[in-house]
Order: sequence, then C-alpha cells, then structure tokens
Amino acid sequence: MISNYREQASPYMSWVTESQLERIHLASLETLERTGTRVDNPQALKLLRDAGCLVTGSTVKIPSSLVEDCIKLAPKKITLGNRKGVRKITLAKNRSYFGTGSDLPFIYDTDADLRRYATIGDVEKAIRILDSLEHFDFNMSYLAADDVPKACNELYHFKVMLENSVKPIIFTANNVENTEVIIEMAALAVGGYDNLRSNPLMVLYSEPISPLIHSKEGLGKMLKCHEYGIPVVYTPGMLSGATGPVTKAGTIALMNAEALAGVVISQLHVKHAPIIIGGGCFPMDMKSSVSLYGCPEGQMNFAIMTQLSRFYGIPNFTEAGCTNATTPDAQAGFEAGVSILINQLVGANLIHDVGYLEGGKTGCLPFLIMCNDYIGYARYLGTGTTINDDTLAVDAVDEAGIGNNFLSLDHTYRHFREEIWQPRFLNRLMWEAWEAKGKKTYLDVHIEEMANILSRKNPDPLEAKVVAGLDEIIAKQEKVIESGSK
Repeated sequence: MISNYREQASPYMSWVTESQLERIHLASLETLERTGTRVDNPQALKLLRDAGCLVTGSTVKIPSSLVEDCIKLAPKKITLGNRKGVRKITLAKNRSYFGTGSDLPFIYDTDADLRRYATIGDVEKAIRILDSLEHFDFNMSYLAADDVPKACNELYHFKVMLENSVKPIIFTANNVENTEVIIEMAALAVGGYDNLRSNPLMVLYSEPISPLIHSKEGLGKMLKCHEYGIPVVYTPGMLSGATGPVTKAGTIALMNAEALAGVVISQLHVKHAPIIIGGGCFPMDMKSSVSLYGCPEGQMNFAIMTQLSRFYGIPNFTEAGCTNATTPDAQAGFEAGVSILINQLVGANLIHDVGYLEGGKTGCLPFLIMCNDYIGYARYLGTGTTINDDTLAVDAVDEAGIGNNFLSLDHTYRHFREEIWQPRFLNRLMWEAWEAKGKKTYLDVHIEEMANILSRKNPDPLEAKVVAGLDEIIAKQEKVIESGSK
C-alpha cells in the first residue's frame, strides 16, 4: 500500500438510514422498469434485448431482477497499479483516494495575474506538481490544452501524464477510436497488454447523458475498455433543477438509476467487469444558471451516493476540493476544505475535481498545493483516535505528577510526531515571527513552492524509446483523423 496512505478507522458519517437507502434503491429500480432508458449503442441494445429487457426502438425497460443480478456480478474491489507496476490504489469499502479532474479550459496564471486558455505546457506543469504532492493519489489531466489538435488532445494529455508522473491515471477520451489508442499507449508504457490487464494503470471516465440517455460513444468507450480489462467510471453528471429533479432525493434516485443501467450493460458484456458508480450532482443556481460546485447540497448528495455504493458493494466516484470561487481565496479554501473533509469522513473511494475553480472552468497550480494540505488534514481526522493503555497515558500522568509538565517525558517523545499533525504550508507562526519571514501570504507561499517543484528534474522519466513510441502512436492517429475528415 502507498506509504502516505493511512487507512480510515471507519466511515464516521452516514447521511441516511438503511431504510432510506432501500427507498432510494427501489425508486431507481422503478424508474428503469417503468420509464426505462434510451440506449443509442447497437451492441449494448442487443445485449439488453437478449437479456430479456423490453426494447422499443432505442428505449429499454430493464427488469428489476436483472439489475439485482448484475449488481451481484460487479467486483467489490478494484486495484490500480502505477507506471512501475506497483499496486497503489485498492478501491474497496472505506478507502478514499484523491485526484484532480480533467479538461479545464482556463488557467489562472498567478505569475502574470491573468486568466487565459491552458496550453500543453500548463498540463505538463500541473502533472509534475501533482506527482510531487503526497496526498494526490491519481492523475487526471486537470487542464485541456488549447494548443494541440482538438480531435485528439486527450492523446497529448495522456502522454504528458505518462511522461511526468508514475501515479495511476483516470483518462477521458473523445471517442472509441481514441480510447483504443490510449490503451495502446498505456500498454507500451507498462511493457505490454498482459501487464496492463493484470495490473491496470488507468481508469476510463465516461458518462451517460442525463436524464436517462446512454450514448453510442459513451457506452462504446466503456465496452472497449472492458475488453482489455480496464476499469471504467460510468457516472452521470447531473444538474439538479435542470437535467434532473430539483429535490436532492430525486436527483440521487435518478442518478443511481442511470449508473445502475451502466452496471447492467457492463456485466452483460463482460461478467465481473470492473465498474465504478456514483456521479456528479450539483444544483443549478436559479439566478445565474451556473453549476454550484461549492454548495452544501452537492456534498449531501455525495454522502448518500457513497452510502449507496457500500449498499451495493461497488466502488464509487465523487467530487470534492472544487469551488465556485474564481481565485484561490478564502472562499475557495473554505469550499474545497469542507468538501474534502466530508468525502473523507463518509468513506468515498475515488474523489476527483480537487483544485477546480470557477465552477469547473479554471485551474490554478498553487491551488493544487493548497489542496494537498486540506487532504492531509481530512485524512488525519479520518484515521481516528487511538485508544489503548499507552495513549490513555495514565502512567505518564503519574510520572509527571501534579503541577508538572510533560515536555521531558519519554511518552511525549515517542508520540508527538503522530499525535500532532504537521501541515506543510499552513501558517502557525505568531505575528512577529511571520513578519520576520517576510509577511508572506498563504498564496505567496504556495506560488514559491510551485516554482520550487518545477525547478526539479523529473525523478522517474520514461525511457526515450517509449517516448518515441508514444509520439509515433499519436502521429499515426492524427493521420487517421485527418483522412477521415476529408
């Protein structure tokens, strides 16, 4: 297991009761059986028809019994390795891992004090920073480069992630063809398809379209990954009051129905295919129409979706560390920190979108470093309080005696490093000491650390022949895309 990972003692927070979970589950089954869902992928449509679903055109009504059977087939544990083949992430009950999201179009460049379109160079910087931050467990591209071909920009993003980090990857893809190319790239980096299958480096992120539409490409990408043993996140991104019910309970029940339809299709295609459920569920602000990334409603939804995940025994995917603030200010820190803490304490599995500003439009590299401390804080709380004869310190109290201090005790020396959490960059100086060190603001400190990280050499570069091979794969796919567009 990863060296910085400390297992959570227990899921400290439960938002609803077992009977309420049952009601949500039954509501989701009722939606799939009564309203049904639209399936635009011919292969998936055939799988559902052959399994006994009622199919009318592209509308499919899925029997509850089939959903229940497929839930039982989905793996309860999914393990991911890093680029070196070391198993780093075990998705199972009560294990939480954090990472960014993908595809932010803008970056707030703190050096220039400017919000601008992101470049592939910005993606590289982000991944180099993430690789150095101990509490980020997996990579997503964070930014979407504006200076590479749009039709295959995800191939460039994937290459950058492979080159600049050894951490597991969650990737997005524009279509099925590019998905297969990314799988080829990953196999090259880990020494072959067999290594990739036995110890997956990455997870696909794909979505249905709310409400209740499963697209040809969204499902096609999932089915392609399962053929290679690649795990898939298949989760809706719903906007309560717009693409889903305005009520939190209705949002969760509909999202769950969409995710369960994905579970059915995946298990009909490949039994025990590794699939991850959950989703993104924020309300739409009725005054501005923006998605409320930093709101309390979203965290309440994620808490219940995590409980549903445990109810089914299927790993889940949630969001935290994201905010509607436009810069890494006090609002950003508050909204990011609270959401990270809640996701940790409910025991969510893959927690993404850490470091998102402006409701999922803008990234900021120093903000990623800030979030690393927020995650560390939440993880420390998640490990719980150790209660035993030694930590209860009855002997230490007796040794110190009445009216004396504990500074010189061996008990203090043995325990203070674990019992007193040490952040990397949060300010704990008194005013005079802070002033003597230059009166640096919280943001100043993180901008300096960003520069420090980027000045270092890559500690785990890819072999030159692998880099050349990745370039060849991308160039070949670009030619295919060009010929197809003519």
